[in-house]
Amino acid sequence: MHTSLTELLESLKPGLLWVHRDGVVRYANADASARTGLQVGRKLYDPDLARAVAAAVSGQAPCTVTAVRPAPGPGVAPGELACRVIPGLARDDAFVLIAPDVGAGDGTAYDNLMQVIRSDLRDPLRAAAQALSVAHDHGGSHEVDALVDGVQDLVRVLDKLVDLAQVWSSGALLASDRIELWPLLQEVWGALEPLALHRGIKVRFLAQTEAGSLATLYGSTHWLRRVFLECLESALRSSRSGATLQIEHRQMGPRALIVFRDCGMFAPRGGVDMPHDPKVNARADQPAARDQIGLKLCQHIVSLHGGQLREEIEDGERNFLIDLPTGAPHHSDEAHLDIAQAQQYARDLAALMARSRKHKPDQAH
Repeated sequence: MHTSLTELLESLKPGLLWVHRDGVVRYANADASARTGLQVGRKLYDPDLARAVAAAVSGQAPCTVTAVRPAPGPGVAPGELACRVIPGLARDDAFVLIAPDVGAGDGTAYDNLMQVIRSDLRDPLRAAAQALSVAHDHGGSHEVDALVDGVQDLVRVLDKLVDLAQVWSSGALLASDRIELWPLLQEVWGALEPLALHRGIKVRFLAQTEAGSLATLYGSTHWLRRVFLECLESALRSSRSGATLQIEHRQMGPRALIVFRDCGMFAPRGGVDMPHDPKVNARADQPAARDQIGLKLCQHIVSLHGGQLREEIEDGERNFLIDLPTGAPHHSDEAHLDIAQAQQYARDLAALMARSRKHKPDQAH
């Protein structure tokens, strides 16, 4: 698919799936992937949606259907997705348009909570951290040391809440830094190498190209560094002592995937059995507060950079993926889609339709 067309489809507010008549996904924009868990090459898991796609292809007429939305986390019931299915560009495919969630823009209560955290916790946290440092330096008993350690853990959790409040407004990420991924990963590793050495964990980085020639990211260096710090720290803490943690880089067109393979990061304590059927809930164990808040923080930062943070099950292994756009700054405002891009979009669609007419109806696409 043409790069401009891909970028435009990624910028659509509704989720969009381009699906073959047999239910296999040909394309999924970021919003659709985040809300359905589907990627290119995967098959629709909801039977009602699969039937609607088949009906739209055979009858060449649009239809609407309510599909099952995978549970967003352990112990949470699956939701629903309002979908509009329309015939595609070829005779054997269809588009699935996923309507925005009801009330998705009504985050007033949560925004108020973020404001309270931002205004009421920042200074007290700093004062508490200083007091704990003094107490730790002068405390001699085991009880005092244990108390200090426990309160320090609490302070770290609350500190993550403050950071989450700071990035809740996209204004905190108004930066278009040019970020080289390999130096950023090396910097993060330098900060966490002592933890890895303490736990006897090795980290191996794999890439399709030379590490120094990875595609460039754009955004906030500070906050993307924070994402990789949170993810790597959680991965190191959840790995077995003496294990080897494998991190893989894949360049998928205009997007970079950083994959933590067979990883327990942000998982409930003691592990979790992830279901293969998205309609089935995982075991209702909850991650530690530090991991829950760290995950939410990373998800929000990555989302504001035009990407997504998600987990996938592959051959029984739990992989954790950071998916980010590369090559140009991300713009979330649709006003940035100018006339030239719209004209390119129209030309790409016309070319795709022309190619589809050259194929016979029974030829596979």
